[in-house]
Amino acid sequence: MSTPTIKVLGVSVAEASGSSTDKKVNSRSTLRLHGRVTVYNQDGTFDTVRIRLQGAVRTQIGSQVALEKIPATSVTKTNLDFKPVYSTTRQLTEEQYLDFTCAVPTPRHGAPEAFVPSMTLSGTTYLTKVTALTNRELLQGSCEVLYTLEADFLRSETSKLVRRISCPVDISSSLAPLRAEVTSSGPSDRVEKLAKPQLRSLNRFRGTQSQPGLSIEVPKMLGCIVPDASTVSTGCRRLTVPILVNVSLPSNVRRQSQSLLENEQLKLSVKAKWFTRRTFTTGSSAVESTIHSDRVSTQNYAVTLPPLYKSSTESSKYTTTVELDLLLPESILTPTISTDILNINHTLDLNMKFETSGDNLLRSSFTTNFSLPVALGASQANSMVSLRTFDLLLGLVEEQFLFAPPPYVY
Repeated sequence: MSTPTIKVLGVSVAEASGSSTDKKVNSRSTLRLHGRVTVYNQDGTFDTVRIRLQGAVRTQIGSQVALEKIPATSVTKTNLDFKPVYSTTRQLTEEQYLDFTCAVPTPRHGAPEAFVPSMTLSGTTYLTKVTALTNRELLQGSCEVLYTLEADFLRSETSKLVRRISCPVDISSSLAPLRAEVTSSGPSDRVEKLAKPQLRSLNRFRGTQSQPGLSIEVPKMLGCIVPDASTVSTGCRRLTVPILVNVSLPSNVRRQSQSLLENEQLKLSVKAKWFTRRTFTTGSSAVESTIHSDRVSTQNYAVTLPPLYKSSTESSKYTTTVELDLLLPESILTPTISTDILNINHTLDLNMKFETSGDNLLRSSFTTNFSLPVALGASQANSMVSLRTFDLLLGLVEEQFLFAPPPYVY
């Protein structure tokens, strides 16, 4: 048998086994690697091919080194699974190929959607030396995540290894669809905060100090991170976060304020900050064996909210919704990772300010802050893409649906 070859065709996203088939955004997904093994002049020396995808996290800080293996995944094929390759003249050649698919490995205790992409990190820390004069030594550190794809050609009757071939694999997270989910505890599927008025002033109704209450709700399932498809593309990726705004009226102003409140023009300004903490260690309990490398991304956002409308469940409650389009730079688009020697966590801070113009019911500015721990994991891309356009004159949102390309990363 001539020297066979193995190569990677790409990575796709598939629904995890056991999850629901309703294709909702919160369905769990896994990454799958697609590859091809090619042999020439197969002479019957093997009858089984065992393909294995394995990864490892390697850290080094100073002279200390640690290695953590990511549990391998494998698939087994036979020589009968190979297909012939035809030349341009449609003539049969001695070349045969085998296309295969195997799951991308996840950390030992990771969820099905958790994966560790190929990466290289670096940083510094200090080693404190206690001598006659205490000093600190600067240590350089690095972290690598590497993957290898191997194929073993075997004789099943004797389990004899005939040949082994391998190639490196780059499992990038920059193009893989990611799902963002708030990981805070609690049975509710939403996180709610009360907004505080900045200035308390007398309410013009009945000369009292009654103040409407304003609360904001953010769903724990924030959505999927997708490429920025705006007219002027930024090269970033985008996460659309739905925000629900509720206004509750005091009992003494309910009847008089209905027409006024429905005409309120609420303006929202948001300062969104993404905090990404990246930590790798050599496994020792000593402080100097750990390196922290943090990233911060800030975006300011301003929008006028749609008109408030009366709630169908509570007569004194009015509500409206708005979507925040947050742009995410590539530097923080790494999935949440938790292994023995590598951890990457994300936090989204939303500083919100609501205000109105003119002398109306909501006379004070309201502020609130969300600090949301966010987990990023693999997500199956939607089969349809929704494009929305807003008509400023009519106040209508037009929606156009397009078929999305297959979620395949080359």
